[in-house]
Amino acid sequence: MQRKDGDPRLASLQSRLNYLFESVRPAGKPRYSVREVSEAIRHDQGFEISGAYINQLCTGKKDNPGVQQVRALAKFFGVPAGFLFGDGDLDATAGQIELLRSAIEAKEEFQQLDEAMNDPSVRLVAMKARNLSPSHLGFVSAVLDEVRRLEGLGERDDPASP
Repeated sequence: MQRKDGDPRLASLQSRLNYLFESVRPAGKPRYSVREVSEAIRHDQGFEISGAYINQLCTGKKDNPGVQQVRALAKFFGVPAGFLFGDGDLDATAGQIELLRSAIEAKEEFQQLDEAMNDPSVRLVAMKARNLSPSHLGFVSAVLDEVRRLEGLGERDDPASP
């Protein structure tokens, strides 16, 4: 079923499923693999759906799954089955998913900050940086980015940056 209005990411079963894979993800990971989804559905729901079949749905090679497959996938991702069928207010469901994703990202960022601030050396650097002008804070940040690069850690994205 193709939608003529709304978010184009929600236009087909394939696009809605891929949207879920991109938006609903495990903490600290970029996305679930089709194998992880298949195994979780088997373990949690007692329903067999292969990773290969899920992949075929994601790539559009298969586009007409059975009701049980759709219900199992929907339950795994925490959305109504109607979302995958293209029924109901898809944009509202997508909005709720975006809010959830933002909350997960904020929680992960807070956990990283909490872990960093539990390190006395990191706390000391933060305390020394207090009350520096924005231009000097930028300089300190650039120096830290260079040190991270030299140590093979890569730059740490600034969550406040656009």
